Amino acid sequence: MWMYVLLMLEAAAAGVAVIRSRRQYVSWVAGHPELFRGTAFVRLSAAALWCADRCRLSERFTASVGKVHQLMIGLYGAKQALPYTRWFLAKLLILMYAVICLFTALGGATEGNAEMLVYGVLLALLLPFLLYKQTYDQLKRKKRQMLIELPEVVNQLMLLIGAGETVAQALVRTVHTKGEEMTPLQKELSVAVYALKMNASFPRVMEDFSKRCGLPEVSLFTTTLLLNYKRGGEDLIISLKELSVTLWEKRKALARTLGEEASSKMVFPMVLIFFAVMIIIAAPALLVMN
Repeated sequence: MWMYVLLMLEAAAAGVAVIRSRRQYVSWVAGHPELFRGTAFVRLSAAALWCADRCRLSERFTASVGKVHQLMIGLYGAKQALPYTRWFLAKLLILMYAVICLFTALGGATEGNAEMLVYGVLLALLLPFLLYKQTYDQLKRKKRQMLIELPEVVNQLMLLIGAGETVAQALVRTVHTKGEEMTPLQKELSVAVYALKMNASFPRVMEDFSKRCGLPEVSLFTTTLLLNYKRGGEDLIISLKELSVTLWEKRKALARTLGEEASSKMVFPMVLIFFAVMIIIAAPALLVMN
């Protein structure tokens, strides 16, 4: 019985948070439709943001929130990182509270079994690590995709510059030749091209592009362009050729790494299939012997 009382108190606390967050947070959440979807979820997200601010999570867990913010900078850029960091905290609180409420209800259904509540708390404490790992893997996949695509971009630049284009014009054509396909690297290049069209200086655009990507290979690429773009001609093409060889070698190494990871992931399913086949083959023989 007491578990149901606790569940009612948890529901009441959630309702209070929704009401208290109505004035200050709902408008902010509604202003970021790319983060929050659905009216009910907007209410829950606003309540979670209110709880995060009331509990001063950013101050109490400065190091952890800072790590999350760095991941968001790598994924979405410095300008859009803060809303995504706040969304991460809101989503985390919603999931943790939902898990605790679910296990409280399960505890009530099992005649007040307090162990269910303990399991729920332990699972809720595990969620921050799981959500952080998911975000980290997302950033890792983005950087890998950039590294895979970068050698192709360098080769296109070499061809266009060799045909007489300037570096800025070659960058514009590199973005447009991809059509509607917008990979992570193409998105960052499109931002750089837009800045060039707005008459921003080429060195500043390349520096910002390198910071947004956050990849050593991209930094090497932008440094090569900045050191040679004024001279152009054969000097720039030779530098890009040397860079292209290095990038292709790194792409091959990455492909080998991905292949090894895929092979290691197949070991466990293959072991399960082996045991299943052994059971299917051995079971009839054992039945006949008996």
